[in-house]
Amino acid sequence: MSGIHDGMPSLPRSSMLGVLDNILDRVERVLASIASIVLLAMGVLITLSVAAREQIGVTLPDDILMVGLAMVAVVALPLAHVQRDKGQIAVTVITDRMPQRVGEIGSILGNFLGLLLFGALAILVMDSIPKAFVEHHYYDGQLSIPVWPTKLIFGIGMGLFAIRLGLCMLGDLVAMKNRRKADD
Repeated sequence: MSGIHDGMPSLPRSSMLGVLDNILDRVERVLASIASIVLLAMGVLITLSVAAREQIGVTLPDDILMVGLAMVAVVALPLAHVQRDKGQIAVTVITDRMPQRVGEIGSILGNFLGLLLFGALAILVMDSIPKAFVEHHYYDGQLSIPVWPTKLIFGIGMGLFAIRLGLCMLGDLVAMKNRRKADD
């Protein structure tokens, strides 16, 4: 869905922001594909787990934990791609009845607040990775799965999401500025 008809405000392609947008779009597509593969692997794992339990009476170790950890990748990795395409659920009952400028300001404010929130979340999670790695933090279970890979995936997803929110905010500002020029 990314491209000319997506929800991302257009940035000048030759500008630094346009180049960053193109690079980020490619990274987002790769991460969304990885998330799709992880989702497929989750389905296979669940199917094998149920079949093994029902057919031969054997349980796969930490199957529920692995599915829960894989869900982090399925949710976090494609967030920036979904934001670019404005694919999230939005309730616009009130803003649709307000002047266009109010909606634009609300969008800019929402993107800014999201940038602050998810940027801080990404920084906090990424800061905790070295400690989890050095101190050998593991999830409880038979396989002793380390904590740091899941934190890394979550941090990358949140960081790219924060960057995309920043680009959306700048794109909305550019679009609002260009609309003001056209109105004058």
